Formats: sequence, structure tokens, C-alpha cells
Amino acid sequence: MSAVESPVSALGRATIAAASYVLSIATLIGYALRHLTKGRKLVPKVGREVLKRQILFTGVEALPFVGLIAVLTGAVVGVQAILLSGAAGRDLLGTLLVTVLVRELGPLLVAFIVIGRSGAAIAAELASMRVHRELDSLEAMGVDPFDYLVIPRMAGVIVAIIGLTMAFIATSLLSGWIILQLVGNTPTPLVDYATLIAAPLTFGDLAILLAKTVVPGLLIAAIACHEGLTAGLSSTDVPRAATRGVVRSLSAVFLWSAGVTALAYLA
Repeated sequence: MSAVESPVSALGRATIAAASYVLSIATLIGYALRHLTKGRKLVPKVGREVLKRQILFTGVEALPFVGLIAVLTGAVVGVQAILLSGAAGRDLLGTLLVTVLVRELGPLLVAFIVIGRSGAAIAAELASMRVHRELDSLEAMGVDPFDYLVIPRMAGVIVAIIGLTMAFIATSLLSGWIILQLVGNTPTPLVDYATLIAAPLTFGDLAILLAKTVVPGLLIAAIACHEGLTAGLSSTDVPRAATRGVVRSLSAVFLWSAGVTALAYLA
């Protein structure tokens, strides 16, 4: 009997742990969003320098790598779109590029890059501060660690991921146009190409893009901050916090992206 109950008990514990973790992340996000309803500025004055550094690290410094990935992605997707749309005409080409680059691949790849660069860094930094008792020092100086550490990082990641996603989409679409000139049957002026892309683009596509950009940014920052602030006090807990932050952020972004896509197609 115990052999039957053991897997059930393990599944129950895992379910409870997952629900508790989701509740913790939701509470962290909810507490951060309360800043908008209390007449307070989104980023307190004490954290504005942290906000600037976060945007610089997450957004500006990641642009070269994001640009490289965008060029390669646009080229690969462009070639495949040209081959698939050859018999169906150029209308299908625009639909394929919008679906793959704007709705699906663009936001997801940028989220992965942000997780790898910034999610891990935020979790490791906050875990290191916890190990070295720097959080206690902030409180002793009258500085709210949440205002100084969490809010600026969440705001910075959201701003950066929006900018990176827009840059990725623009660069990948431009790369696709260049490929179209090189391997297409007839040259396509840039204005005609822009019209080709804009034609299948709907308000729903923009809403999906926004949902797959803002919410993942919020999730990545919240999970990274949570893992860092709840890490153990041993030095070995710092890399563990970074690893957990990356794995759980990837899981959250995958689930959210899949859910949004499923809802979009069902609607």
C-alpha cells in the first residue's frame, strides 16, 4: 500500500510546493504594483541610479548580441518563408514573417537572452548581498531593500526587454528583406516590403506581442529577485540561486508564451 501512496504523496508535495512558489511570486509582483496605487513614484528616488544601471546592463549592453541573433534569425526565417510561400504568393510571405518573427520567435528569443544575461546576474547579486548581510546594513541605514533593490530591477528589466524586442523584430525583418533581395525571384523595394509586413499585422498581433514582452519581463525580474532574496546564507547558495532563477524563469516564460499562443488561436 505504501508503494502506491508514495508517488501520490510525492505528487501532492510537489503540487503544494509549486502552488506556494507561484503564490510567492504573485505576492512579490502584487506588492511591487501597489506602488502605482499609493501615489508613489514607480521607482523611488533611492533606486533611480540602480534603475539606470539595470537598463544599461540588461538593454543597452545586450544590443550587439541581440542584433546578431536577430540578423541570423531573420535570414533563416526569410529563406524558409520564401520557399514556403513560393507557390502561394507574396501575401503568405508577409503572414509567415509576422507570425514567426513578431508573434512567436522574437519575444521568446529576447526573453531567453534576458534570462541568461540578467536573470542569473540579478539572482546571484542579491544572493551575494544576502550572504554578506548587506540587506541588514541597508535596513540599518533606513533604506527599504525592496525600494532599493527590487523595484528598480523589475522596472529596468521591463523597459529593457521591450526595447530589445522592438530592436530584434526590426533587425530580423530587415535581415529578411535583404535575403529576399538576394534569393528572391524579383527585387522588392523596401516600401513594398514594409507594406507586405504591415498588411497581415492586426491589433491582436500587437496585443499578443505586448503580452509576450511585458509579462515575461515582469516574471523574469520577479523570479530572479525572489531567488536572490530567499537564498541561503552560505557562499555555495549564490550559484544555486542563479541556477534556480534561470530554470524557473525559463519554465515560467515557456508556460506563459504557450498559454498566450493557445488562447490566441482558440479565440
